[in-house]
Amino acid sequence: MSLVNIRNAGAVRYVELDDQEKKNALDPLMADALLAAMEQVHADPECKIIVFTSTGRNYFSIGPDLEGMIELASREDGVQDLERVAAKLNAFIMAIHTSPKITIAALHGYAFGGGLNVFLACDYRIAEAKTKFIEKFYYMGITPDLSSSYFLPRLIGQTRTKDLLLTGRMFTAREAADWGLFQEVIDKRSEMMARVEALCNQFLTGGTDTIVGMKALLNRDDGLAEHLELEKTWLCERFRDPSVRERLMNIRS
Repeated sequence: MSLVNIRNAGAVRYVELDDQEKKNALDPLMADALLAAMEQVHADPECKIIVFTSTGRNYFSIGPDLEGMIELASREDGVQDLERVAAKLNAFIMAIHTSPKITIAALHGYAFGGGLNVFLACDYRIAEAKTKFIEKFYYMGITPDLSSSYFLPRLIGQTRTKDLLLTGRMFTAREAADWGLFQEVIDKRSEMMARVEALCNQFLTGGTDTIVGMKALLNRDDGLAEHLELEKTWLCERFRDPSVRERLMNIRS
Protein backbone atom coordinates (compact mmCIF):
# COMPACT_ATOMS: atom_id res chain seq x y z
CA MET A 1 0.00 0.00 0.00
CA SER A 2 1.33 3.41 -0.98
CA LEU A 3 1.38 6.11 1.69
CA VAL A 4 1.29 8.83 -0.96
CA ASN A 5 -0.69 8.65 -4.19
CA ILE A 6 -0.13 10.71 -7.32
CA ARG A 7 -3.20 11.46 -9.41
CA ASN A 8 -2.86 12.99 -12.87
CA ALA A 9 -5.26 15.64 -14.17
CA GLY A 10 -3.83 17.14 -17.32
CA ALA A 11 -0.88 19.31 -16.31
CA VAL A 12 -1.82 19.02 -12.62
CA ARG A 13 -0.49 16.36 -10.25
CA TYR A 14 -2.47 15.74 -7.07
CA VAL A 15 -0.14 14.40 -4.37
CA GLU A 16 -2.43 12.69 -1.86
CA LEU A 17 -1.35 11.66 1.64
CA ASP A 18 -2.97 8.27 2.23
CA ASP A 19 -1.79 6.62 5.46
CA GLN A 20 -5.20 5.99 7.02
CA GLU A 21 -3.81 3.74 9.75
CA LYS A 22 -1.58 6.47 11.21
CA LYS A 23 -3.64 9.43 9.98
CA ASN A 24 -0.79 10.67 7.82
CA ALA A 25 1.63 11.02 10.74
CA LEU A 26 5.03 12.32 9.64
CA ASP A 27 7.01 9.18 10.45
CA PRO A 28 10.08 7.88 8.56
CA LEU A 29 7.99 5.98 5.99
CA MET A 30 5.84 9.03 5.23
CA ALA A 31 8.97 11.19 4.93
CA ASP A 32 10.39 8.75 2.35
CA ALA A 33 7.09 8.62 0.47
CA LEU A 34 6.74 12.41 0.30
CA LEU A 35 10.29 12.83 -1.00
CA ALA A 36 9.78 10.10 -3.60
CA ALA A 37 6.55 11.72 -4.76
CA MET A 38 8.27 15.09 -5.19
CA GLU A 39 11.06 13.49 -7.20
CA GLN A 40 8.49 11.83 -9.45
CA VAL A 41 6.41 14.95 -10.17
CA HIS A 42 9.50 17.12 -10.61
CA ALA A 43 10.81 14.69 -13.23
CA ASP A 44 7.49 14.80 -15.10
CA PRO A 45 7.79 17.37 -17.94
CA GLU A 46 4.00 17.46 -18.36
CA CYS A 47 3.47 18.54 -14.74
CA LYS A 48 3.05 22.29 -14.23
CA ILE A 49 1.15 22.40 -10.93
CA ILE A 50 1.39 20.24 -7.78
CA VAL A 51 -1.59 20.07 -5.40
CA PHE A 52 -1.13 18.52 -1.95
CA THR A 53 -4.24 16.88 -0.49
CA SER A 54 -5.20 14.11 1.92
CA THR A 55 -7.57 11.16 1.54
CA GLY A 56 -8.45 11.27 5.25
CA ARG A 57 -12.11 11.94 5.96
CA ASN A 58 -11.65 14.14 9.02
CA TYR A 59 -7.95 14.89 8.99
CA PHE A 60 -5.21 16.15 6.72
CA SER A 61 -2.31 15.04 8.95
CA ILE A 62 -1.99 14.60 12.70
CA GLY A 63 1.59 15.82 12.39
CA PRO A 64 4.18 14.15 14.60
CA ASP A 65 4.17 10.40 15.11
CA LEU A 66 3.82 10.65 18.89
CA GLU A 67 4.38 6.95 19.60
CA GLY A 68 7.44 6.96 17.38
CA MET A 69 8.84 10.04 19.11
CA ILE A 70 8.35 8.46 22.54
CA GLU A 71 10.19 5.36 21.32
CA LEU A 72 13.04 7.49 19.98
CA ALA A 73 13.24 9.44 23.23
CA SER A 74 13.62 6.13 25.09
CA ARG A 75 16.70 5.05 23.12
CA GLU A 76 20.28 6.23 23.38
CA ASP A 77 20.57 6.39 19.59
CA GLY A 78 17.13 7.96 19.18
CA VAL A 79 18.52 11.41 18.41
CA GLN A 80 20.37 10.08 15.36
CA ASP A 81 17.17 8.54 13.97
CA LEU A 82 15.24 11.74 14.71
CA GLU A 83 17.86 13.75 12.85
CA ARG A 84 17.53 11.50 9.79
CA VAL A 85 13.74 11.90 9.67
CA ALA A 86 13.98 15.66 10.18
CA ALA A 87 16.56 15.90 7.40
CA LYS A 88 14.25 14.08 4.97
CA LEU A 89 11.27 16.27 5.84
CA ASN A 90 13.46 19.36 5.52
CA ALA A 91 14.50 18.15 2.07
CA PHE A 92 10.81 17.81 1.19
CA ILE A 93 10.16 21.38 2.35
CA MET A 94 13.07 22.68 0.29
CA ALA A 95 11.79 20.73 -2.72
CA ILE A 96 8.47 22.57 -2.41
CA HIS A 97 10.12 25.93 -1.82
CA THR A 98 12.47 25.68 -4.79
CA SER A 99 10.08 23.81 -7.06
CA PRO A 100 9.86 24.99 -10.69
CA LYS A 101 6.20 23.98 -10.51
CA ILE A 102 3.36 25.94 -8.91
CA THR A 103 2.53 24.35 -5.54
CA ILE A 104 -0.88 24.41 -3.84
CA ALA A 105 -1.81 23.02 -0.41
CA ALA A 106 -5.50 22.17 0.09
CA LEU A 107 -6.04 21.36 3.77
CA HIS A 108 -9.08 20.04 5.63
CA GLY A 109 -9.99 18.49 8.99
CA TYR A 110 -7.13 18.45 11.48
CA ALA A 111 -3.64 19.54 10.47
CA PHE A 112 -1.48 19.47 13.58
CA GLY A 113 2.12 20.67 13.94
CA GLY A 114 4.16 19.45 11.01
CA GLY A 115 0.94 18.48 9.24
CA LEU A 116 0.59 22.19 8.57
CA ASN A 117 4.18 23.35 8.76
CA VAL A 118 5.73 21.24 5.99
CA PHE A 119 3.23 22.79 3.56
CA LEU A 120 3.80 26.43 4.53
CA ALA A 121 6.32 26.59 1.69
CA CYS A 122 3.54 26.15 -0.88
CA ASP A 123 2.80 29.06 -3.21
CA TYR A 124 -0.94 28.97 -2.59
CA ARG A 125 -2.60 27.70 0.58
CA ILE A 126 -6.31 27.06 0.80
CA ALA A 127 -8.32 25.41 3.60
CA GLU A 128 -11.78 24.12 4.38
CA ALA A 129 -13.49 26.35 6.94
CA LYS A 130 -13.68 23.58 9.57
CA THR A 131 -9.93 22.92 9.47
CA LYS A 132 -8.16 23.23 12.82
CA PHE A 133 -4.49 23.60 13.68
CA ILE A 134 -2.28 23.40 16.75
CA GLU A 135 1.42 23.93 17.52
CA LYS A 136 2.36 22.12 20.76
CA PHE A 137 6.15 22.28 20.62
CA TYR A 138 6.47 24.06 23.97
CA TYR A 139 4.44 21.42 25.80
CA MET A 140 6.35 18.62 24.09
CA GLY A 141 9.56 20.11 25.44
CA ILE A 142 11.03 20.66 21.98
CA THR A 143 11.77 23.65 19.78
CA PRO A 144 9.80 24.47 16.60
CA ASP A 145 10.83 22.54 13.51
CA LEU A 146 9.89 21.81 9.89
CA SER A 147 10.03 25.48 8.85
CA SER A 148 7.50 26.69 11.45
CA SER A 149 9.92 29.15 13.07
CA TYR A 150 10.82 30.43 9.60
CA PHE A 151 7.48 30.83 7.85
CA LEU A 152 5.10 31.62 10.71
CA PRO A 153 6.77 34.92 11.76
CA ARG A 154 7.06 35.94 8.12
CA LEU A 155 3.44 35.13 7.32
CA ILE A 156 1.58 36.15 10.49
CA GLY A 157 4.12 38.18 12.49
CA GLN A 158 6.17 37.61 15.63
CA THR A 159 3.37 38.44 18.10
CA ARG A 160 0.86 35.91 16.77
CA THR A 161 3.57 33.31 16.23
CA LYS A 162 4.66 33.53 19.86
CA ASP A 163 1.03 33.33 20.95
CA LEU A 164 0.52 30.06 19.06
CA LEU A 165 3.85 28.52 20.07
CA LEU A 166 3.71 29.48 23.76
CA THR A 167 0.04 28.71 24.43
CA GLY A 168 -0.27 25.67 22.15
CA ARG A 169 -3.89 26.70 21.59
CA MET A 170 -5.98 25.39 18.75
CA PHE A 171 -6.78 27.87 16.00
CA THR A 172 -9.14 27.78 13.05
CA ALA A 173 -8.73 28.19 9.32
CA ARG A 174 -10.64 31.47 9.35
CA GLU A 175 -8.38 32.87 12.07
CA ALA A 176 -5.34 31.75 10.11
CA ALA A 177 -6.64 33.33 6.90
CA ASP A 178 -7.32 36.63 8.68
CA TRP A 179 -3.68 36.61 9.81
CA GLY A 180 -2.35 35.84 6.32
CA LEU A 181 -1.57 32.12 6.62
CA PHE A 182 -4.04 31.15 3.88
CA GLN A 183 -5.09 32.93 0.72
CA GLU A 184 -8.58 31.43 0.87
CA VAL A 185 -10.93 29.56 3.18
CA ILE A 186 -13.85 27.66 1.63
CA ASP A 187 -16.94 26.44 3.52
CA LYS A 188 -17.04 22.83 2.29
CA ARG A 189 -14.34 20.41 1.22
CA SER A 190 -16.05 19.65 -2.10
CA GLU A 191 -16.27 23.37 -2.83
CA MET A 192 -12.63 23.78 -1.86
CA MET A 193 -11.51 21.13 -4.33
CA ALA A 194 -13.65 22.74 -7.05
CA ARG A 195 -11.94 26.04 -6.26
CA VAL A 196 -8.54 24.35 -6.50
CA GLU A 197 -9.44 23.04 -9.95
CA ALA A 198 -10.52 26.54 -11.00
CA LEU A 199 -7.26 28.00 -9.68
CA CYS A 200 -5.24 25.44 -11.62
CA ASN A 201 -7.09 26.32 -14.81
CA GLN A 202 -6.49 30.01 -14.15
CA PHE A 203 -2.77 29.51 -13.54
CA LEU A 204 -2.42 27.34 -16.65
CA THR A 205 -4.26 29.88 -18.81
CA GLY A 206 -2.02 32.68 -17.61
CA GLY A 207 1.10 30.64 -18.29
CA THR A 208 3.14 28.99 -15.57
CA ASP A 209 6.56 30.22 -16.71
CA THR A 210 5.82 33.76 -15.53
CA ILE A 211 4.82 32.51 -12.07
CA VAL A 212 7.96 30.39 -11.85
CA GLY A 213 10.07 33.48 -12.57
CA MET A 214 8.15 35.42 -9.96
CA LYS A 215 8.82 32.68 -7.40
CA ALA A 216 12.54 32.76 -8.17
CA LEU A 217 12.63 36.51 -7.49
CA LEU A 218 10.59 36.32 -4.28
CA ASN A 219 12.57 33.40 -2.85
CA ARG A 220 16.04 34.67 -3.77
CA ASP A 221 18.58 34.65 -0.92
CA ASP A 222 15.94 33.96 1.71
CA GLY A 223 18.08 31.68 3.89
CA LEU A 224 15.49 28.90 4.34
CA ALA A 225 18.02 26.07 3.95
CA GLU A 226 20.23 27.47 6.70
CA HIS A 227 17.22 28.05 8.94
CA LEU A 228 15.99 24.47 8.53
CA GLU A 229 19.42 23.19 9.54
CA LEU A 230 19.36 25.41 12.64
CA GLU A 231 15.88 24.15 13.56
CA LYS A 232 17.09 20.56 13.25
CA THR A 233 20.12 21.27 15.45
CA TRP A 234 18.00 22.76 18.22
CA LEU A 235 15.41 19.96 17.95
CA CYS A 236 18.05 17.27 18.40
CA GLU A 237 19.65 19.17 21.27
CA ARG A 238 16.32 19.36 23.11
CA PHE A 239 15.63 15.68 22.42
CA ARG A 240 18.65 14.76 24.54
CA ASP A 241 16.86 16.14 27.60
CA PRO A 242 15.29 13.22 29.56
CA SER A 243 12.25 15.37 30.36
CA VAL A 244 11.15 15.31 26.71
CA ARG A 245 10.03 11.67 26.90
CA GLU A 246 7.93 12.44 30.00
CA ARG A 247 6.30 15.41 28.29
CA LEU A 248 5.51 13.37 25.20
CA MET A 249 3.92 10.66 27.33
CA ASN A 250 1.85 13.25 29.19
CA ILE A 251 0.50 14.57 25.88
CA ARG A 252 -0.34 11.04 24.75
CA SER A 253 -2.33 10.38 27.92
